[in-house]
Amino acid sequence: MRSAPIALLLMLIAGLIAFGSVYYLQKQRIDEHHKHLTAFDWFCDEFDLTAEQRKKVEALHFAYFPECEDHCVHYVDTKATLAKIVEDPTLDAYPSHEKAASELARLEKDADKRFIDFIYSVASNMDPESAERYLVRMKGWLEKTARVAAD
Repeated sequence: MRSAPIALLLMLIAGLIAFGSVYYLQKQRIDEHHKHLTAFDWFCDEFDLTAEQRKKVEALHFAYFPECEDHCVHYVDTKATLAKIVEDPTLDAYPSHEKAASELARLEKDADKRFIDFIYSVASNMDPESAERYLVRMKGWLEKTARVAAD
């Protein structure tokens, strides 16, 4: 009979821990979403976007980020594979090393080109003056990635 209250207490503790964990993870996800919205609001204010421009640029962002995320996952996987190969000197002579290194370089080039295209797509939806200011801000990134994409 004594085991029933102990079992009930353990179930209550486990339930509270599960509830707390789910609550915390959901709160983190929601907070992260709001950080993006705050940054996007700043962006729209900084570059004087109209409501119509804002909708177009926001649509570009929402279309680009899932593609970017998928690309980043593949990039991280390839980089991890390359790191494992580099850690083991016996694998240096294997074709898998060269394949992973060339795949990583290809992924970097591809990501940079897509990001350049994205930047110009965003700029094309702005007033000319705002687009110019935006591109000037992005100039450092564009110069770096243009050199990589040209190789």
